[in-house]
Amino acid sequence: MLHWIFLTFFSFVAAGFSAPESDPRQANQANTKGNTTAVSATPTPTPKPTHAPTPPPTPDEEEEQEIRRNHRFLGEPARASAPAQTRMFIGQEIPVATHYTAPRIVPQADGSYVVQPATPSAFETRRTGVTIDGAGFEETRIEGFIDYGSPIRTAVPIYNEKGEIIGTAIQEHPNPILQPVFKTIRKE
Repeated sequence: MLHWIFLTFFSFVAAGFSAPESDPRQANQANTKGNTTAVSATPTPTPKPTHAPTPPPTPDEEEEQEIRRNHRFLGEPARASAPAQTRMFIGQEIPVATHYTAPRIVPQADGSYVVQPATPSAFETRRTGVTIDGAGFEETRIEGFIDYGSPIRTAVPIYNEKGEIIGTAIQEHPNPILQPVFKTIRKE
């Protein structure tokens, strides 16, 4: 019933506010009499289109429309087709190093050395968090790290007060190669 009220109201409002249209051929015709020129600008009324109201749906049609709306609301397909598989991920993606360049010891002109530890050169991302799908959920988290690197040892000369080498000392430089340990729990 409310539908009919709005439809009737808007059709009357639209009909009342429409401007009359004129035929551009008639407006531009000139009547010539002697030396004076008169332009006829009398618009011709155009017939207004009439909209036939659509009949109200029968109770069976209303029921079927309600069922279709509910199916769309619940995410169920209205037609008989296979349901779409949905996955949702809540968490973050963490870059994990997969390749490292070898550590280097670079001699300098003054006789000292620069130690460059192993450096990550390639990465891949791992997801940590919760993934939910129709079959269940999966939780992945970082348990800790394993250090696969070993310290870089260099021999450093030891000098006396006169500047003479009296021996060598071993100096250790850190060379961490940390790899995360992931734990995944799946529940179905």
